[in-house]
Amino acid sequence: MAGMQSDPPMPPFNSTGDEPMSYALFPENKGYLYTHIIFMVIAFWVLMPLGIMFGIGRSSLHVPVQILTFIVALFGYFFGKLYGHSVPHFYAGNVHHSMGWIILLLFIAQLAVGVVRKIAKAVGRSQQQDAAHYDRLESVHLVNRSVSSSSSDRQSDHSEETLHNHNDFEYGKEEEDDDNIAMSPIDLEEEDPVMMHHREKSSIINRVFDKILPYIPNIVKKAFVVTAYNPFTNVVCRYWHTIVGRVFVILIFTQTLSGLVVWHGVCRSWSLLGCIAHLIKGGIFFFYGILTFGRYLGAFAEQGWAWNRVDGGAKFSFEMIESCLIFTYGITNTWMEHFGENPEWTHKDLEHASLAFMWWWCGLLGILVESRALRRLLERSVLSTPLDVPRHEVKQSYSMNPFPGLIVLFTGVSMGNHHQDTVYSTGIHYLWGLLLGLAAVCRFVTYISLYRAPPTDNQPTRPPSEAIGAFLLIAGAILFMASNSGTLTWLRRNNVDKMFLMNVCVALTSMTLCYVFFMFAMKQWSMKREQKKALKLRRNLGLPNN
Repeated sequence: MAGMQSDPPMPPFNSTGDEPMSYALFPENKGYLYTHIIFMVIAFWVLMPLGIMFGIGRSSLHVPVQILTFIVALFGYFFGKLYGHSVPHFYAGNVHHSMGWIILLLFIAQLAVGVVRKIAKAVGRSQQQDAAHYDRLESVHLVNRSVSSSSSDRQSDHSEETLHNHNDFEYGKEEEDDDNIAMSPIDLEEEDPVMMHHREKSSIINRVFDKILPYIPNIVKKAFVVTAYNPFTNVVCRYWHTIVGRVFVILIFTQTLSGLVVWHGVCRSWSLLGCIAHLIKGGIFFFYGILTFGRYLGAFAEQGWAWNRVDGGAKFSFEMIESCLIFTYGITNTWMEHFGENPEWTHKDLEHASLAFMWWWCGLLGILVESRALRRLLERSVLSTPLDVPRHEVKQSYSMNPFPGLIVLFTGVSMGNHHQDTVYSTGIHYLWGLLLGLAAVCRFVTYISLYRAPPTDNQPTRPPSEAIGAFLLIAGAILFMASNSGTLTWLRRNNVDKMFLMNVCVALTSMTLCYVFFMFAMKQWSMKREQKKALKLRRNLGLPNN
């Protein structure tokens, strides 16, 4: 019985002489590697998220921060290439290297699309100002209409051409007002017409454009606007920014994990599949915890998803999104739990498939409960509601769907009892299963508290149980990702016990929530900064404050 309480000690690295070397243990040219890591962390974990937050806040700081991100990232890529060419290749199939180039190309394309749109908008704004200036001159009778007929014809042609350019660009302005997306580098414009026409303190980019535009021929301006800012490219660019902007967050997270895996040389050969499964599933719970904490801070409050009440907000609840994601994850992973060297179905394969099967049907149950169409159908059948009632509720019906939290609870209980080959691995699985189960309990506490005192206005209620639940989700996700066989072997070789690992996990979770809180605070600061600028400009122009 005593022998079941501990595992035999792991031998030191390469004690048999046939284990491959890792970058972490290779002693040469560490300076290049550490410089590469520093530049990449600054670029993609500090500057780029700040740029995203400034973009959401429609701040003029968005453009220079994103350009600075690109410059810092180039230095990171440069030192990464220096290190890669100065040391042997220690990891076969290095996905960190190939994915790095994909991220760089996407970032260049993102910047290029944004620059093209920015220039096109600047050219169109210049043509609009020319047309408006001519209209003002004509309205106050400052145009000399007694000149010769040939001069009058030339003026008429000029007016027609200017107004034609103004109309060609009008659709661009309409699309611009709707272009409020989380990641839209170098394409933000102020919505306030006062700020559009009186840019006394415009951004650096706009001032540069304003200096250059007078020297560009009008035919070149018009050709550029028609080519780069037509309805087709405008729609494509908007969807590009919307999709790629959200994918970037996931790509950066994935690239960081792949860098850690390659650096330490874990998850080789067939164990790579199990490692990928743990990283993907743990990553899902990691971002779930971040979204939960974001809702606690007030994210998505305008949709009524921040534990507040917004009549006429979103047509579906956040619990519907959770249920759809659970269903999608379950129905896809049910058929992907038998990838491995052994063609026979093992006990672990059946455990994993049954877990995905559970998510599949519990997610579907959550969708059915959350469906407003089915809810109206049940109300009509029970209460004899007339068929001519409005399809969408005028007032927000607060969701108390228990099934997303219930599936997380049973996932934690199941994984806490997941069969493992070592006592060490069993203890780690028990810890993160316990954390996920407690996170689900926190969601139930939130439902009980809001059932007793429902929100009455659009201000986020910030239930403390949601903050605790977010903390537990992220902590459990970190342990989940670290519980793959390759990482556990590395931890055992370095004599990292469960107590130390748990302490590090709690510290990393606290750092993550501080990071998220800082980013939300920077978004709010940027919005307040732009409001102050607009208010000051209105006062200088003698206009009333809105």
